[in-house]
Amino acid sequence: MIDESLLEFCVTERQEEVVLAKMNSANNAEAAKKLGICVRVMQKTLQTVKKAAAARGWSPGNDMNHVVPDGFIAKGVSTLYDDEGNVKVQWVKSNLQQEDQLEQIKNALDEFLEFQKGKSPFVPKPKKKTKGNELAVVNIGDSHFGMLANESISGEDYNLAIATQRHKDVFMRLMNNAPDCDTIVINQLGDFFHIDNFESTTTKGTRVDSDGHLEQIFSIGLEVLSFITEEALKRYKNVIVRHVKGNHDSVLTLAIKAHQQAYWRNNKRVTIEMSDAPCWVFEWGKTAFLVSHGHAPKPNKLAEYFTAKYPEVWGRTKHRYCYHGHIHSKNTAIETYGGCITESFAGLPSSDKWHNEQGYVSGQSMCLIVLDKEKGEVRRSTERL
Repeated sequence: MIDESLLEFCVTERQEEVVLAKMNSANNAEAAKKLGICVRVMQKTLQTVKKAAAARGWSPGNDMNHVVPDGFIAKGVSTLYDDEGNVKVQWVKSNLQQEDQLEQIKNALDEFLEFQKGKSPFVPKPKKKTKGNELAVVNIGDSHFGMLANESISGEDYNLAIATQRHKDVFMRLMNNAPDCDTIVINQLGDFFHIDNFESTTTKGTRVDSDGHLEQIFSIGLEVLSFITEEALKRYKNVIVRHVKGNHDSVLTLAIKAHQQAYWRNNKRVTIEMSDAPCWVFEWGKTAFLVSHGHAPKPNKLAEYFTAKYPEVWGRTKHRYCYHGHIHSKNTAIETYGGCITESFAGLPSSDKWHNEQGYVSGQSMCLIVLDKEKGEVRRSTERL
């Protein structure tokens, strides 16, 4: 039997389903069969929930019955028993949660992948006349899913629900006026997630205000990314997606790419670029662009990085661009190096407390650029909140 109290420690709907199935089944095999999953995944998911419960001080089988507050981990338990073996007094030593973040993220990702591998929806290939020389490029600036902003502090609210609605609405407006091309490249320019671990900090450990548990933030963010790719597939024969790691979410960016590659694995029209390089270059005839988050290398060094890392692409092309995020606002295009135009692209989030205090204002927009093989950029459309 399994203790129903474990339901309190489930952070995803799938974990709740697994615990409930186990509660109502004779064994793991029967429970797994009800859910249509393998026993190994059933056991692994239960183990993840039990581990989370024990970390909070709840493991009745080991006489651990005192749950520590959110954000803390049970560091140790001291128990005093009477002569008959009954618990008389128990002390729970707690500490701020310091578990191995990569291991926890890997476990959560394994669970996602098992249930979503190859389960992307079938999307019919669009039948329309297209301009073969043109390429559509969407640059998604810093999204900061999981960021929490309050109107009373920063002048505008921002949370998971608002982030989801904004990204879906603005992207759909871009797609409703999408150019007739065969291929679209979607550049996610980094800092898609606001936090990078279970302690609500960035990759380097800066504590920030966040909305929800990491698993919840990760799950909702993936749903939005899948939505964007699916909507692009309805309008384009080929969809290429590149996720650049930012300074907030370098670990979770690896998880994003692994999930999206598994999710779309059966759709030959979707390409998820998997390189872990800080920059990525795409060549289109005499036109090429480089994408980066913008924190390393810095924007004024991107063109130099372009020439050093991709000299052959540089030599073959005439129209060159460097696209980046990080700054949160839309800058005027700047001629930086040998004819290469470097440009930052805004995201859709509101300003949180820190950005508001520093005087940074988000551009709150999303941009679609049309590149011609021979002419470079020929037009663009920008959708704002």
